This record gives sequence, structure tokens and C-alpha cells, in this order.
Amino acid sequence: MKRRRLFLLVVACYFLVFVSCEKDKVPVDYVAAKKEWIAGTWMQKDLLLGVTTTVAGFRLTEGSSMLTDPVINAVLTNAFGGNPFLATANNGYVFNPNGTYTASGDFSLVHSEIGAGGQWDLEVYGAVLALFPSADKRLPNWVNNVRPTELNLGLTVDVPGLGAIPMNLLLEKQ
Repeated sequence: MKRRRLFLLVVACYFLVFVSCEKDKVPVDYVAAKKEWIAGTWMQKDLLLGVTTTVAGFRLTEGSSMLTDPVINAVLTNAFGGNPFLATANNGYVFNPNGTYTASGDFSLVHSEIGAGGQWDLEVYGAVLALFPSADKRLPNWVNNVRPTELNLGLTVDVPGLGAIPMNLLLEKQ
């Protein structure tokens, strides 16, 4: 009987020790983690249509490439004499860890107000990548997905003659 009580006492002590010892929980700062992933050099991989729509009688499907889709190329060539989005194919972005960025390429359609550089930050709990080409300009981009080598940004592109079009900018880390 004494052995049984001693055994139960030892088990109870172990139980109390393990239950009362809570490991220190380190809060995960997801915004800081995203900032680390975003910092670096990125090149445009593709530009995708963000919604399904009909233009000039042609149905354009969400997710279609503005650069390589033959129907989109035909519609844009008919409307503009060529696909103006092809000029964006070599756009590049450098997001520095100190919160500055530089941009190179043709930004006449996509990120038309981006300038050659400025400040960047993550806002709305890391859901928005905001670019600040100047103190009075803010260019918000929804972070649809971020991985160590791929960044998918949702943005609106104002196309003369067609209006504001939601698109997804796919960037690849270099």
C-alpha cells in the first residue's frame, strides 16, 4: 500500500511539474517575416488578368496572361496596333531591407506613377505592399501570395479606352 501511494505521489509530482512548466512562447512576427522574403531583387514573370470580362466581343478569362495569351494579344493589337503590355516584360524591382526600392523598365501602364525609386512598406497586417515614390504618393498592391522566390501582387491598371482593370503581377526573385 505504501508503495502504491509513493508511486501515485511520484506520478502526481511529475504531472504537476510538466503541466505547470509552460514553454516560453515566442510570438511570430509575420509582417517581419514577409518583409524578409520581399527584400531582394525581383523581375516580372507575368501579368495576369484579374477578372473574366468581354472586350470587343471576345471573352477574356481571369488568369490569362496579358503577355502571351493569343486572344488578348489579338484584341490589344486590334485596339492599339500592338500589345502595350509587352513593354512591361522586363520590369524589375529591388526592395531593400531598409525600406527603400528602385524600379527599372517600362512603367507606362503598370505602376505608371512608381518613378525610379522611393520607399516601401507592408501595411494592413502585411496584406498590402505600399510603394511611396514621393511623400504625397501611395501605390497600394495587395499581396496575394508571397513565397521565397515568387511574389504575386494584385493591382489595378488603368488602360486608356478600356478603364481600370484588376490584374495580378507575378514577380520572380533573382
